[in-house]
Amino acid sequence: VSSSDISLACWKAALHYQAGDTIRSYSWYPHMNSSDPSTCALLCASRDQPIHLIDAYTSAIRATYRPYNGLDEMESPTVVTFSPEGGRIFAAGFRTDRTLHVFRTELPGRESDVLRLGKTRRSKDGQKGMISAVAFPQYHGSADSSEGGAIGNPLHNPAIFAVGCYSPGSIYVYDDRMPSEDNPAGTVLHSGICVVGHGKAFSRRKRRFPSMSKGGRGGDDQAEEEEGEDMFSAAKVKWYQSRARGGITQLTWSPAGDHILYSASRRSDAVLAWDLRMLSGDASRPICGMASYARDGDTNQRLEFCFDEYGKQMFVASRDRCVKIYDVATAKMVDKIETGDADPVNGVSYKSTAAWGRNGGLLSVALGARQFSDCKCKENGQSSDDDDNNGEDSEDKTMLPAPGELRVYQVPQYNK
Repeated sequence: VSSSDISLACWKAALHYQAGDTIRSYSWYPHMNSSDPSTCALLCASRDQPIHLIDAYTSAIRATYRPYNGLDEMESPTVVTFSPEGGRIFAAGFRTDRTLHVFRTELPGRESDVLRLGKTRRSKDGQKGMISAVAFPQYHGSADSSEGGAIGNPLHNPAIFAVGCYSPGSIYVYDDRMPSEDNPAGTVLHSGICVVGHGKAFSRRKRRFPSMSKGGRGGDDQAEEEEGEDMFSAAKVKWYQSRARGGITQLTWSPAGDHILYSASRRSDAVLAWDLRMLSGDASRPICGMASYARDGDTNQRLEFCFDEYGKQMFVASRDRCVKIYDVATAKMVDKIETGDADPVNGVSYKSTAAWGRNGGLLSVALGARQFSDCKCKENGQSSDDDDNNGEDSEDKTMLPAPGELRVYQVPQYNK
């Protein structure tokens, strides 16, 4: 793996946008084409601000979407994303209620459809916790396609999406084509199917006692073997559940178009793959964790992961200053990008270079961690009060490094 020369001068940004406060989430328009300026736009959600649709050429605000809560107060979301066809905007992660606001892209303002995860904020039904991630399947059909989506795969539909929550960590899959009979204007998504988290009860398989006439002593051995398999299966399910308990930070459907949902959690040491072919509602056959991809995730930072264009390689950001590259099919690490003595890796984004006549692609890597100015003072035996009295000398002693870096690596094509 070769990297660009990071000793060169700093890059110049092609676009500047000054948000009113901390940016919580952003989302590019899914049909963006640089040759068509009308499609070059992105959503931006920042603290205590409405949702802004930003022009990617001029950084001007094209439109504003304002979600209002039950007290008729404008509330900023934690998560914002486009639907796969680009016609709807999903805003979620509100502190006052368990809701998702769905805006029509062509209709800015405050008018939105409200999708509720439960009847009330404190009711025991539905998914609990603040929403932290919303993900749609990799949908390659047109906006005018039928409701069935892609042929042979019912999950390839723009009406189906997955929702992840912080503590208590959980993942649910919803279909918003099922309105509530009680309140059509405020659809209650209580019909969602839980993938992992609270409310997911697994009934234990009953032990099968063989007939003495058919098996004799061998039948007892067979029963013991089945019981051992049941215990192993229960332990596996418990292991996957424990890795998602800290709170979901990212959800991504498989780009290969199959029935796999990938998740990352806070302070978790693995990225998990969930097999959604078990969405049958049968508690004796729980949704299976198919594979795990190890990483160093003992941090409250969001550590991202991404795929190549075929969904065969996974790039996983890790706290131990590296990017781990996995073969998705075998869950084995095929390579690793070392970033040196820099800060932990927290963001990755892959771009194929096939359109430029090259094999492989470019991997953008974001590095950085929060820096505290009083750490060096305490190491030198000085208090923060003394440093404040020293004036300019204290500023030199507590000089902090750059808050983060952005690097681009050229990676080969491991799987063809």
